[in-house]
Amino acid sequence: MRGSRRILSATFAAALGSALLAIPGTAPAYAATGVSLPLYQLADMEVDGSHRKIFLSMPAGADGRVVVSDYNGNSTWLSGLPGAGGLALSPDEQTLYVAARDIDTIVAYDTATLAETARYHVGDGIAPWGVAVAGGKLWFGYGVSGDLGSIDIGAAEPVVALGLDSSLDFGAELVASPADPNVLVVGTGDPNRNTLTVYDVSSGSPVMTKRRVLSGTEMNGLRDIDVTPDGRSILTAALISPGYRAFRIDDLSDVATHAAPSPASPVAVAAGPDGIVAGATENTSADVPDVSVYAPVASAPLTSVEVGAATQAPVVRGLAWAPDGSRLFTVTKESGVMGLRLHSLPVATPVHTTIALDAPATSRKRQALTLTGTLTPGIAPGTTVTVTRHDASDPEGVSLGSVPVAADGTFTATDAPAKPGAVRYVVAYGGDRWHTASSAEATVEITRS
Repeated sequence: MRGSRRILSATFAAALGSALLAIPGTAPAYAATGVSLPLYQLADMEVDGSHRKIFLSMPAGADGRVVVSDYNGNSTWLSGLPGAGGLALSPDEQTLYVAARDIDTIVAYDTATLAETARYHVGDGIAPWGVAVAGGKLWFGYGVSGDLGSIDIGAAEPVVALGLDSSLDFGAELVASPADPNVLVVGTGDPNRNTLTVYDVSSGSPVMTKRRVLSGTEMNGLRDIDVTPDGRSILTAALISPGYRAFRIDDLSDVATHAAPSPASPVAVAAGPDGIVAGATENTSADVPDVSVYAPVASAPLTSVEVGAATQAPVVRGLAWAPDGSRLFTVTKESGVMGLRLHSLPVATPVHTTIALDAPATSRKRQALTLTGTLTPGIAPGTTVTVTRHDASDPEGVSLGSVPVAADGTFTATDAPAKPGAVRYVVAYGGDRWHTASSAEATVEITRS
């Protein structure tokens, strides 16, 4: 399904019902309604950055369709797609593939003109669902019990191969690695047995390189899956999970858990440029944010927002980034209302950081003194701050090195100045793609005794 997901005027923002994702801390309710979409179910969602289009599939029987919206929320649709499910974009974003389950066919469209370019009938009763492009082939999950198939779309006469992995389940999600065209990732969400599988498809056949089976207590009910742009991590959203989990793609070990707001349930996850992560929850409380944005491997969000106030809630797989990372698209539903709505959220990062620093007013020479401080907010593991000492002997400053910042943002540094007099300490954080730089200083009077 998902592949790589690659400022607006005030009028445009208002039309889409956008909320600014910029300030960390609280998540104020936002009463925007979004733009109404001509669909009442969502199976999958893809964003084409080359043509600035959003594709959204609806499987509902004879009404199966793919809605095509521009970034302004103006939409049309592709009809005649009963059971429209998984979507996949070609690596060059020139072709959209749609799995039409109820007619056992995968249909290809030109993303610029929306003209149909090919139909691949995969066999009577096969019922394809999830799709992804990798290794020069189109891969699809299919069947009631679950299996893996492929189509050699580069061949003069496309060849369909079936029965490539019968251990999958109905509704398996497929995603290709943005960093390696020969890596295919498949996730399944059977109750109490979720699996993540990584295949090498460079030979034209799927070779399993790693599989992890997650128990119901680890993660239950996989709803969405994505791969980070660097191809190093797999992201998941599940019905029962402490948050949006990240797994290392080479061995499927745990990387991080981006904590979801309690008691909401994760429904969608999307990897943005530079590894930034967005997650959406299903809830109808104005006190629980719908969408959160995280720096890579950070547990706490950079920022969170309530979309559409308490009356609307994000839907499964209803989250996708604009490829340039400036905007996040969210699809919501409203209780008692049939249609779904599209929201466009401008993303303004980096987040401003601050350092609070404490030091003793005085200390004796050659006696260890301790500096303590806190860096906020949303700092990822592995973050450090630098400490510099300024005194009469070294007015330009002497580096005391870097000290690590704990998960809660706290840090501690020690020093034992040898000469009496005023000593000024400067603690600095250099910032990163998602955080501004910040610094703080404190002066300690060093006495002879």
